[in-house]
Amino acid sequence: MNKDIKQLAIDLCNQYLEDKIGKREMQSFAESHIVEIDEQTDDEILIETIYDWEDEEMNYPITKRNIELWKLRLETGKDDLAEHNNWNVHIEPQKSICQKYDSAWSPVNKKWTIGVNLSNSINPINGLRHPKSKGNEGWYIWTGDYSEDEDFFQPICIEHLLQINPQIIKYLGLAEGYRIQIDSKAYEDVWYDEQLIKVNTDNT
Repeated sequence: MNKDIKQLAIDLCNQYLEDKIGKREMQSFAESHIVEIDEQTDDEILIETIYDWEDEEMNYPITKRNIELWKLRLETGKDDLAEHNNWNVHIEPQKSICQKYDSAWSPVNKKWTIGVNLSNSINPINGLRHPKSKGNEGWYIWTGDYSEDEDFFQPICIEHLLQINPQIIKYLGLAEGYRIQIDSKAYEDVWYDEQLIKVNTDNT
């Protein structure tokens, strides 16, 4: 039974990612199997996934990114859902980064904005922090060649990075004046640049 329902759940993930079904079908599957799974399986990953889908309000939202992560968990056991959905899991890593690079911990308001120009296919990721201004936390994050064009950076609410690229979040506690350069292979360079404090925050 475990293998059959788990494979059905994986197949359902693929259908969702291919836009063949929607959220309601995921929830209906969970509702129709939740009692059976509770009674007949000890597969904790499968049980947790079905409960996640059955009550979206209590658990993680059903989005394409989360469906990818549920599928990964079902197939491999690797669970990255908290990293992509729970802001609090990033607080201690932020403090560790600040301690490592002699920065005061200056946490951002996740409801405020930052400027980004990101491509998931390009490395490295560059970032810098100016002083805060007008609901913007002063962070500017980009990949590829930097540009002075006015529309190069797009404002996003910081908490959206959870789904876009949670790797960045552990650096956002660094104080104003810090720069970062990181990549997907664990390269990391962090340094202080006092010129960032002096620059007009209307420009980067």
